[in-house]
Parts: sequence; C-alpha cells; structure tokens
Amino acid sequence: MTKAGALPSPAIETMLDDLGRAQRLVAQASSVATALADIGIDLPPPSAATADAAQLRAIAGLYFAAELDAAGVIAAAEALAGLHGGGGMPFTLGSAAADVAQFWSGRHDRATHDERAAVFARLFGADTGVGPADHPGNVDFQTDMIELAEALYKLDELGDDRQFGGVAQQARVRGAAGRVVDGLVSASGGLTVFMAEDLLATLKQAFAIFRHDDLRMALRAHDLWGAVASAMRIARLPASSTALHASRAGAGMTVLAWLADAAAHLGTAGGPLVALDHPVIAAAVEWLEVSLRIGEAATPAADQDVIPATHASPSSRPIPNAPSRSPWAALAG
Repeated sequence: MTKAGALPSPAIETMLDDLGRAQRLVAQASSVATALADIGIDLPPPSAATADAAQLRAIAGLYFAAELDAAGVIAAAEALAGLHGGGGMPFTLGSAAADVAQFWSGRHDRATHDERAAVFARLFGADTGVGPADHPGNVDFQTDMIELAEALYKLDELGDDRQFGGVAQQARVRGAAGRVVDGLVSASGGLTVFMAEDLLATLKQAFAIFRHDDLRMALRAHDLWGAVASAMRIARLPASSTALHASRAGAGMTVLAWLADAAAHLGTAGGPLVALDHPVIAAAVEWLEVSLRIGEAATPAADQDVIPATHASPSSRPIPNAPSRSPWAALAG
C-alpha cells in the first residue's frame, strides 16, 4: 500500500456496475429471507450459517449505500429536488427535470437523513451525528475492519506457501473475519434486507439525476462527483470527501461480500481461508488506502501525524423534510 499519487475518482459506469452488484447481493439475501418466512413446521430450518450469510450480503449492500451517503449523493439529489420543489432553482434543469421531480415527489416515502444515520450507526458504528448514548451501534466495526484489511494485505508476509501464505497469517485473517462477522450479525435485524433494498433504490434514482450531461454543465462540473459537490455547495451543505467515499464504497462492499461467502467456514479449524490471488485482497488494500486518505482529509494538518482509526462521517446536514413514512422511522428516535 502506498500513499503516493492521487486516487482516481470512480467513473459513473463503475458506480452503476457496483450499484447493480449491490442490488444482486441484496436480492440473494431477500430470497433467503423469503424462504425463512415461508418455512413450514415440517421442514428443517436453514443453518445459522446460511442465515448469517444472507444478512451479510444485505449488509454489504448497505455498506455501499452508507459510503455513498457519506459521499453526499443522496443529500445532493435532495438539495436539487428541494430547490426545484420550492421554486428556488437558480438554473434550468434541462433533461434532468423529470428525474428531479420524481425524486421530490417521493421525499416522504424514503428514509430521512436521521433515519439513515441511525441504521448506519447501528451496523457500522460511524459517527453519523446520531447521539451515541441512544445509538452506540457496532462501535468496533471500524477497528475490526482495519484489522481484517491489514490481515488480508499481509497474508503473504513471511509465508512459506505461494498459494495461501503462512499458517499464522491465515489464522490472523480467520480471527479478524470472525470478529467483523460477529459484530455485524449481532447488530443487524429483521429489516436489514428491506432497508438495503430501499436505500439502493434511492441511490439509483439519485444517480439517474446526475447522469444528465446538461445538468453537469449547468453545475459547471466535469463529472458525477463534481456535480454532487457543486449541488451541495449551492445548498450550503458541508463539504464531504465525495470521491474518496465513493471509492471506499465498492472496496468495502467487496470485502463484506467475501465475508458472506467465508462465514460458513470461519468455525472450521485448520485449512486456509483465502488464497493469495483472491480479489478480496486487492479490495482490502484499496479500502485501507482510501480510509487513510479520508482520515487525513478529516484531520487538521497539524494533527496528521496520528490518523484516527475512525473514518469521516456522513455528516451532511439534513434537508428540511416532513416526517418519513418509512417503516424503520422509529430507529432514529
């Protein structure tokens, strides 16, 4: 891992591909949840490992949503929709007008900023602005995730096996993976799959808005992330490490999706858990590097000798909004 050079911003095509991957992960989880609901008393229930894997796939999709929320994608779309709905839009929306109007019309049916923050805090323990006394959440997530990513990154360190690395390194990965899984499964609940489906649908609508070339031109932006940042400036929302959070979204989702596949094997003693050429290792390296950049961006220059373990939060100010009719609204209370 290196700190040299600038990390490229993810292209819109890459983000749409990742969004599709997130939706497929959640769809797999949804099919298991449906099967669990439909099981009759004469049929044996699926194993706990199957249920955990399904939850972890939904959580992987939610992590993707959490990072893009931190990037400001939803807040920026809400800002444009609010300006449009209130008649205060300072420029012509052009071909994006219909998508912005649709986003505005659904404002009461999706999770509010505080509701999303509560969901993410419960799962990922991030400082989302939700009171820690009320929603301490999975406070060890960031530390455990760093340990897992570092264990994957160092899998070949002092290893004597060209395919799997060393026994001690595999054991470190296994232990770190188990801690991440335990924390996430304990923090998740029955609404996890539904939340993931709804939030990813919201992101899909937001992406549809910023795909319009004429809107990006009106915002004087060269790409998706410039348009998001410009919309947030117009709405006087706090700046975010937009492209960095977007980069971390896909990498973190890849690591968590791998955990869903590995979960069934974590309790099995002996044997390697992951090969050195597995794509999860590259994703773990990217997640670590981007996390460092986000930490640096959130830390004053005088304090950057020591980068905090926690990452920058989805701290965009909520758009004034009517109470949401989403079924998990109570989570924010």
